[in-house]
Amino acid sequence: MTGSHSSEPTPTMQRLYDRIWLLAAAALAFFALSYVVWGWIDVFSVPLG
Repeated sequence: MTGSHSSEPTPTMQRLYDRIWLLAAAALAFFALSYVVWGWIDVFSVPLG
């Protein structure tokens, strides 16, 4: 019979999913960054007049 504790390290993504506020902050940062990039692309797509 094996012990209940394994010596395998916890995967990085599982550690992120276990911390709900860190996951929420990562999601907000991702959306904010994607909107900023989208805005810059939109600004630079306007022809100079």
